Amino acid sequence: MSDTNQSQWFSKYSQAKVVLTEKAAEIFKQSCLEEGKGLEDSFLRIDANPGGCSGYRYELDFNTLDEIKAEDERFLSHGVNIVVDKTCLTEILGSVEIDYADANMVEQGFVFKQLINGHQCGCGESFTAVKDLQ
Repeated sequence: MSDTNQSQWFSKYSQAKVVLTEKAAEIFKQSCLEEGKGLEDSFLRIDANPGGCSGYRYELDFNTLDEIKAEDERFLSHGVNIVVDKTCLTEILGSVEIDYADANMVEQGFVFKQLINGHQCGCGESFTAVKDLQ
């Protein structure tokens, strides 16, 4: 990638963000309560790993304050602390909204929606990294 293209890319994606819908936030809060974890000390970690039909798969995990790293970006959405590695956020994920679907027993769980015009597979479980969207 040329310096000009890289500069444009960073300005476009460096403001990436992660947001939860109200429903997704409530599900996370409920999970914290059920597991006896304090909400103020619990973080929802967003990550991506290679896999799926479109290149990467979304990953979610619980983190405690001890597990937060200097290279993590922090967000607060509907009272939920969110962390994501800065490089993963800007080069792979881009801006993403996380919802929770429970239409039926088979199709329930967290659902990810890229907030830029990226490529996400039909089932919504994998996506193309934002760095590959040129």
